[in-house]
Amino acid sequence: MRYPRRRPSMMIAAIAVIVGAGFLVDAGAQRSADIRAVDTQRSLEDAPTDAVESATVKLRDVPATALDLARSGLGRAGITLPRLDLSQMPVADDVPAPATSTPSGAAPSPSTTSPSATSPSTTSPSAASGSPSGSAPSGRRPVGALVKHLVRDTPFKMVGFTWTRPVWNADEQTMLLRAKQPNGRWGDWIELEPIHTSGEPSARQPGGTEPVWVGGAKEIQVALAADGLAIPATLAAGDTGSGLLDLVVGSGAEIVKNLAGTVFPELTATLLNPDSLLSLGSSMLTTLSGGPQVISRAAWGADESIRCSQPSLSPTLRGAIVHHTAGSNDYTPQQSAEIVRGIYAYHARTLNWCDIGYNVLVDKYGQTFEGAFGGLDRNVEGTHTGGFNRDTVGLSMIGNLDEIAPSGPMIASAGRFLKWRLNLAGLNPAGTADLTSEYFSDSKFPAGTQTHMPMIAGHRDYNNTSCPGILGYPALTQIRGLAGAIAPPPAETQPEIAPSETEPVAPTNPPVIAPAQ
Repeated sequence: MRYPRRRPSMMIAAIAVIVGAGFLVDAGAQRSADIRAVDTQRSLEDAPTDAVESATVKLRDVPATALDLARSGLGRAGITLPRLDLSQMPVADDVPAPATSTPSGAAPSPSTTSPSATSPSTTSPSAASGSPSGSAPSGRRPVGALVKHLVRDTPFKMVGFTWTRPVWNADEQTMLLRAKQPNGRWGDWIELEPIHTSGEPSARQPGGTEPVWVGGAKEIQVALAADGLAIPATLAAGDTGSGLLDLVVGSGAEIVKNLAGTVFPELTATLLNPDSLLSLGSSMLTTLSGGPQVISRAAWGADESIRCSQPSLSPTLRGAIVHHTAGSNDYTPQQSAEIVRGIYAYHARTLNWCDIGYNVLVDKYGQTFEGAFGGLDRNVEGTHTGGFNRDTVGLSMIGNLDEIAPSGPMIASAGRFLKWRLNLAGLNPAGTADLTSEYFSDSKFPAGTQTHMPMIAGHRDYNNTSCPGILGYPALTQIRGLAGAIAPPPAETQPEIAPSETEPVAPTNPPVIAPAQ
């Protein structure tokens, strides 16, 4: 969803230290007393040195298994199997064929929709949807969808996937993830959203997915599909669940068979485990000069030692662009800070962006987090919208707004912050942002194009993406209204908020956001 800033060379860094020292002092003097207080709450020497533990695992080394589409929930996620030539399936003398099966295209019965994982040995042959008869010949092993099953001894809280070669085409291929919950049941499948980059992925600047919050899981499963078709597989002869599978070859199966040989082996899982904070009470809040209260970088535990560059500043601010993080919607007020730290570590270290890509983040409880280093009252260039990072501020709502609408507190905080920030720059929230596009492969506009978008726009207005989500984009009308652009729409036209979001659990000491002046 964003593109990375390249790390500066050692020579450039050395010159910056020598020549830019005076600039850094002067720039700091221009900031408000409140912002300076944020920076001095914790010095670089006092910053946490290991606030986010991380580990990487190559999926080529992760065992695979086959899951029944209905029982695993993949069917409900829109995943099917291609038409198969069942005569090509391996014979299993010890696996009798069931007498009946679900016809091709039929909805699964309620008894087969448990979210729990299904053993490959019990996978129904009806998973081979599209077969002429809908059932496997007698003695054939049942077919399921091939997935990678990662198990760890210690829990991890976030996971993202990267690749260093152009192997994944997100326009045609889908990657899904589910995590096992503490109660032993599997959560729903989450479709992973790609982060669009400015060039071909490489070891220096890998491609990647948005990181997903899994809340302390020890097991995850990853599935791949092409045009909604999963990789068909069945247990190999003599396998007892160790992950040895036979890919099922047949008509229409070659494209998804290639996913197992070309995409899965190139993926690397980055497992992140941000430390917990004891609380996010009112003592953690900093009031912006004349504006709302925010949780500063020092307060949410940003490890400044992992930043690899000083911020780039635009001469002017011309507009605001709204995003969503595309991760999980299931998090507590205290876990929001962990999510921000995890995104920061993933952006700065895993993707080599040097810092978190967003300028500011807002959670579903209305908590506002300072993002990229440099000060919220300065024109810090983030890495949030390819081709349009200059002259813009990027605000991201924490959650997957393709699945649920943003909560009332989230919308209110986004509107209040943008009202303060745009007013500070002398911009009319009801006006138009006149921006000049820079080159970006997924931009909607060629380099040099003069664009004219609403002052508060969505990521999808500039790049080829669904961000800020199917349900997040309509909420921009409300955000603009709260920022002072127009009157908020009548209640009946506002995006529907999920029941769980109408009365969010407040922090122990809930933030009190002062009205913007």
